[in-house]
Amino acid sequence: MSKRIWHHPEVPAGDTTVSWRSVGQLEDTAEFRTWLDREFPQGAAQMESEEDFETSRRTFLKLMGASTALAGFGLAACRRPENYIVPYAKAPEWVIPGKATYYASSMPAATGAIPLVVTSFEGRPTKVAPNTLHPDVRGTDAFAQASVLDLYSPSRSRQVLRNGQASSRADFEKVVTQLAGNASAKVGFVFGSDDSPTRTRLAADLAKKFGSAKFYSYEALEGESAKALGAGNRLVVDYTKADRVVTLDSDVLCLDSHGPTAAYFNRRKPEGADYSKKADEKGMNRLYAIETSFSMTGGMADHRLRVAPSQVIKIAAYIASALGVTVPAGVETFSDAKQISWLEPLIADLKANAGKSAVIAGSRLPAAVQMIALAINQSLGNLGAGKPLQVLSTGAAPLGDIAALTADLNSGAVETLILFTPSNPVYDAPSDLKFLEAFSKAKTSIHFGLRTDATAQVASWHVPVNHYLESWSDARTSSGVHTIVQPMILPLYSDCVSELEFYVALLADGGKLVTGEGEKGAASPAYAEVRKTFTALANDSEEAWKKFLHDGYLAGSAYKAGTATADSAAFSAAISAAVRGAGEAGGLEVIFATDGSVYDGRWIDNGWLQEAPDPISKLTWDNAALIAPKTAKDLGIYDEIIALQTAHASVSVDGEGEHRKSPLIKVTVNGVTLEIPVLVAFGQAENTVVIPLGYGQGFDKNDKYDRGPKNTGTVGLVGVNSGFNAYPLRTAATAYFATGAKVDKSGDKRYPL
Repeated sequence: MSKRIWHHPEVPAGDTTVSWRSVGQLEDTAEFRTWLDREFPQGAAQMESEEDFETSRRTFLKLMGASTALAGFGLAACRRPENYIVPYAKAPEWVIPGKATYYASSMPAATGAIPLVVTSFEGRPTKVAPNTLHPDVRGTDAFAQASVLDLYSPSRSRQVLRNGQASSRADFEKVVTQLAGNASAKVGFVFGSDDSPTRTRLAADLAKKFGSAKFYSYEALEGESAKALGAGNRLVVDYTKADRVVTLDSDVLCLDSHGPTAAYFNRRKPEGADYSKKADEKGMNRLYAIETSFSMTGGMADHRLRVAPSQVIKIAAYIASALGVTVPAGVETFSDAKQISWLEPLIADLKANAGKSAVIAGSRLPAAVQMIALAINQSLGNLGAGKPLQVLSTGAAPLGDIAALTADLNSGAVETLILFTPSNPVYDAPSDLKFLEAFSKAKTSIHFGLRTDATAQVASWHVPVNHYLESWSDARTSSGVHTIVQPMILPLYSDCVSELEFYVALLADGGKLVTGEGEKGAASPAYAEVRKTFTALANDSEEAWKKFLHDGYLAGSAYKAGTATADSAAFSAAISAAVRGAGEAGGLEVIFATDGSVYDGRWIDNGWLQEAPDPISKLTWDNAALIAPKTAKDLGIYDEIIALQTAHASVSVDGEGEHRKSPLIKVTVNGVTLEIPVLVAFGQAENTVVIPLGYGQGFDKNDKYDRGPKNTGTVGLVGVNSGFNAYPLRTAATAYFATGAKVDKSGDKRYPL
């Protein structure tokens, strides 16, 4: 069958094309025209016979190790738990082999648990979908969908390591027993930012047993909202009540969630459920996006303003002042006439929709910007019951941050460190903290994780942790609804330990570690603890428990309303910190961005996510420095980028095969230089460089591109050996962006993207 070639109509004279597939199409290069005529760049024209197609399929199947694992070959534990799972404990007669069954569960996340319905075939979970019964249903994102592949991943950690070398479960159990018997141990626990009621309860018990215990929370991309809202508070958006939405460098519809967004989209279409002319839902909403780099939210906005990251605080202060909010001194006067003309209609629109709007600051922005946004919303009456924004009190006790943990390790206040955070602090902690040096001072360090990452390699002990689909736990959603996490399958590997099972072992007198289904058919210790938490929140009836498992949540368990008002002293301090943290004046500005494929680096070896193109840059398996066309021209590399990125494979050099190339640049921030390929990005602020984080893991000392930390070990997939590590450029004060960056062309080096 011959390929059908589409002939696009010519653009009429005088018309302007407003969208392009690439910079090559914009420049209309000859190379781009050649690539446009070929659906597949390499080998497509040669696969003319059925034999060629079959050979291609066989080659592809050789690479599908995860799919083989998904089928269950060689996995003795690839079956559902025999006890304590709902809707049934033993297969009744009506279960038909090959027919799916469905269970309610949830995926823990820093922004709130994602309620799920998990599809399972004979004890093998294969797919997740939104739990539409749940009051906080938020759909599923790419990470939730890819989490199923993580369960069966060939690169998943399978055995206990001691000082980076293979050890045994029995040897680790001796350490647990010894630690459980030492109530005076100086132990530190590092959690993720997700909220688990059972973990919170057990942590209180651990604090009572270990009098010197300290507790911390760490996520690499965690923002400063706690400083703006106060410890234990969370800001949640109700889009059903927001007629006007203003985002300040926040990708709220994709990578920067502030609550379920289904209601936002329902109000964007005439047939949407919330389009009726009710008193509090007056038709379609309107979205204003103020951002640096082009995002999914910016692409959906009715009005979009691109600005440098250092300008966001000035714009927020200008809006606040225009609305009558007093902003403490410290922010420079904002006087950009073009941007002011864009802001004036926005301010008028906010005034006209007071009490029915939401101004949302990016979670990773400095606390000062979030405080200004909070003050704006308070002045407009947007906060409170029945309003678009609610401040909720989680009731959580304050936890130390990564800086406090580093200080306690250096001082000896923590001698035994236990890490359950999904982040990788040896790799992604702010560079100025010198966390690795502090980490090495701990007498014993125990790392629990799905991957043998950099932290696992240098820890005294690494223990493979259970996947959320094979362990009992609970979590809270963004609004605090108590939600179940129940196993779909027995742990695939015998060395795996769940977080709750480990805490139970430490609290037990003998320190015995019991995992899986427990002993002699008894329930997992984690199951017992989750049910104990449920009993305290609801009641102990079997009927109530089964309803909890069936529905996936406990009705009436959401967070209570809280209050958040930034006092003037805290406001002034936050603004001063933001001004100091921006870095040197002049030069370019650099944003350390969340990546759509690997997030903060935790999904680095998930082939499905790596293969899916980034929604904005369209990159796969790599990251690159993204710059605006004018910035590229100012640096003298625009023409070279266009030539290399649209050229045919004949431009390939250095024996790198058929990849198209990108020039490399040197980016120097905070005294550290990174050599990285560069791409032209449309819709981005000028004089700004955006570098996605999370790449450059696992390279050895012979890596010719000098992309990442050395000798941290690879975990089995090509994805680990891809991209460039930007974390060394990032400090605690410049966690989101830095000014004063220097960018230079890196000779004639090329990199195959």
